[in-house]
Amino acid sequence: MRRSLAIAGAGVFACAAVGTPLHAQGSSVDQQSACMSGRVGAGVASPCDDASAVYFSPAALAQQGSAFSLGVTLINAGNTFTYDVGAEPAGTPNRLERDRETIPVPQAFLSYKVHPRVAAAIGVFAPFGLGIKWPVCSLANEPNNCGTGSDNFEGRYTGYDNALRAIMVQPTLSFDVIPGRLSVGAGLDYVRGSIEVHQRADAPSIGLRGRDVADVTLEGDGTGLTANVGAVLQVAHNTSIGVRYLHSTEIDFSGDATFVQVPTGTIFDPILAAQFATGGPFTNQGIGTTIKFPHQLVAGISFRPVEVLNLLFDYQRTGWSSFDQFDVDFQGASPDKVLTLNYRDSNTYRLAADFMYSDALSFRAGFRYNTAATPRATPFLPEGERNYYTAGIGWHVTPKLSADFSYQYINQPPRRGAVRPDEPAIGVYDAFGQTFGFTLAYRFGARPMGQ
Repeated sequence: MRRSLAIAGAGVFACAAVGTPLHAQGSSVDQQSACMSGRVGAGVASPCDDASAVYFSPAALAQQGSAFSLGVTLINAGNTFTYDVGAEPAGTPNRLERDRETIPVPQAFLSYKVHPRVAAAIGVFAPFGLGIKWPVCSLANEPNNCGTGSDNFEGRYTGYDNALRAIMVQPTLSFDVIPGRLSVGAGLDYVRGSIEVHQRADAPSIGLRGRDVADVTLEGDGTGLTANVGAVLQVAHNTSIGVRYLHSTEIDFSGDATFVQVPTGTIFDPILAAQFATGGPFTNQGIGTTIKFPHQLVAGISFRPVEVLNLLFDYQRTGWSSFDQFDVDFQGASPDKVLTLNYRDSNTYRLAADFMYSDALSFRAGFRYNTAATPRATPFLPEGERNYYTAGIGWHVTPKLSADFSYQYINQPPRRGAVRPDEPAIGVYDAFGQTFGFTLAYRFGARPMGQ
């Protein structure tokens, strides 16, 4: 029994340590500019001129004027889980829903033309910034006295309140190699990430499946470095192509794991208490793992059939297969754990139009489709293939000052998934979401032509 509980504890921490970052397409936030979000992020060959090219197309900065922008994206999302007929625990409703959450993701960019052919820039933004909460009975209410009702989702054994926060700081240089024809750019990215995970544990090996024996909290952080490079080529007076590559980022996460015993009201409570005593596997302890965030390769084209209309197409390949396996190190009595996830690379397709109605007003619309990065949906990541529909408005208050607004609707078809680690799929996840973006930008000098 002691070995069984130790392994259960290791499984809890293994999932917690690496589960939250695996939002893949679901919460890899590329809404870093309301102007670009109105185009559903398309524009590696011709990005918006609000300095957000630091993120979207570093090479294009040399072809734009100096600019400074501040923005925020509000991400509103929720999920439901519907059990297969008869698969729900006794007393649990067939369908559970987590409350919608609205999470702000800020960003700031500055680009300055140090020479007519050279731009120096910096961006501060959050490429990951989401969280997910499922209904769970409060410890203050003694969860085992709450039963298995709608406020105590079985997915709590995978994770019930999880958050991933990451800040990226990217200084960038961009050079117009052949004036008006070819530009290149590169940036060095400093990444700081943090994880917070809350999870319950039961002990099915001693007949306590579905009865909480521990509440687990994991908090950790880490830093890493990577690089972002790109190029933009004007192949005709109305056509340009662009490419961007973000290298993978390896981050060593370290933090603390905290266990709280939950009374079961059974004869096992005194026996379980020994697992939480000094030296036991459920003793508070340090934990660490190394996560390799994926690389991104984006290629795209911009075509202007008329001067006021910009048609854009981007293709992105994201190397989520770097999440194939993780070694989780425990600094206490719990054994180390190797977690295999079998993630796969994903594809994203973006198609957008940007119409300059007048010098003061622009209208934007876009469609995006991406394949799923996960082999199956889970409470950590109820993710699947998705369709995105966006619309945006750009308003130049003056030739130098502009305000951009965007709205994005996210549609994900239902996807089968599991509620517990390493167990079969027993139901269907539905996801729904939308984003609202706002960016205020100020341009130094004359407004670049065609923007």
